[in-house]
Amino acid sequence: MKLSQEYREAEVIQKSRFLACAARTETEEEARAYIARIRNEFPDATHVCTAYLIGPSNQIQRSSDNKEPSGTAGIPILESLLKSGLTDTTVCVVRYFGGIKLGTGGLIRAYGGIAASALSHAPKVKEVPVNLYRVVYPYSLSGTLESWLRTNMIQPEFSYAEEVTCTFASMSDDIPEQIRDRTRGTVQAEFIGTDIQETPV
Repeated sequence: MKLSQEYREAEVIQKSRFLACAARTETEEEARAYIARIRNEFPDATHVCTAYLIGPSNQIQRSSDNKEPSGTAGIPILESLLKSGLTDTTVCVVRYFGGIKLGTGGLIRAYGGIAASALSHAPKVKEVPVNLYRVVYPYSLSGTLESWLRTNMIQPEFSYAEEVTCTFASMSDDIPEQIRDRTRGTVQAEFIGTDIQETPV
């Protein structure tokens, strides 16, 4: 699973303000750039602690306590990331100190908790394999096919010349049979390959 867009969530814990910022980052360079952007956006923050996972098997894992006591911020954020099931994700937790020290356990709970909450609420997508097809049919069959293709297929694209051509994706393997049945055998669906499609979770 991956994030579909950046997500932010704030919480006040014993007068300290915490803001979790989570974004999809496909490379370590993107992760570092996102962290730099958040640090520039909140230059007066007491701490901006971070963690990120990169790669389909989370091959790259990094975290930073950013001057919080060792192991109290970056690692809890990273653990929340690992538990979330997400990949290619960076989380920055911005903290504005409120005057009350939280202690080691309190910091771990605060950083890990706000990160976990943000990751659970953030909009996500999953990648699924799809089959790609092309159909060519006469205008006389537009009423039979076009609305069905628009409603039931993934990203149908139509072009209109002497006949109608539609390319589309589907998770179903029986599209050729469905097209044949709908057109009484007069139109054939041509399989043109496979792809990976993102769908909301």
